[in-house]
Amino acid sequence: MSAGLILTLIGIGILDSLNPSLFFAQFYLFLTPRPMLRILSYIAGVLTVNAIGGWLILNNARTVIASLFASINPDVLTLLQIIIGVALLLFGVLYQATPSAEKEKKPHSLHPLYTFGFGMLVMLNEITTALPYFIAIEEIGRAKLSFIGNLASLALYNVVFALPLLAFLGLFLLFQERFATGIAAIRVWLKTWIPRILRIATTVFGVFLILDGVL
Repeated sequence: MSAGLILTLIGIGILDSLNPSLFFAQFYLFLTPRPMLRILSYIAGVLTVNAIGGWLILNNARTVIASLFASINPDVLTLLQIIIGVALLLFGVLYQATPSAEKEKKPHSLHPLYTFGFGMLVMLNEITTALPYFIAIEEIGRAKLSFIGNLASLALYNVVFALPLLAFLGLFLLFQERFATGIAAIRVWLKTWIPRILRIATTVFGVFLILDGVL
């Protein structure tokens, strides 16, 4: 796994992790009694869908991707990269970075098995916003890594993707009482700033893809 691929996966993983729905669902669980096990099972559910989905896509598409890229003119691939960059740039420019009135997602039960399934459902519900993950899988496929290399690449991506969720869990463990009372303020901050950060990150990543393709 090259340094370029590692940096690409880390960058895309950070961009992909800025998903307000994942945080709001986690914060609801923070407000429940003794939430530790529930939150861990919720994060495990999110990562299970991400990891299994990524592995299936990568393996089913690996030979197809290899033959496809071998048959396509490199200039066409560069053009596709520029088009993706333009799409991301337009998304960043046109995205309304204002707090939404999205209804908060809640599990039907607080049993860890249900919160595990809840994490899976939340992640499946976000499949329409999984473009960064698809780009990351494409980059892994193009690298033509070994079995271990593919596993390591997907693991790296998902660790980076889960860092914000794990960071909030760590803050909860360190400052349980103050964290519980400050959840409302944190949720307001996230609802205000995460869309803005996502807008900036998408714009920057789109510009990077365009410049890289042009150069």
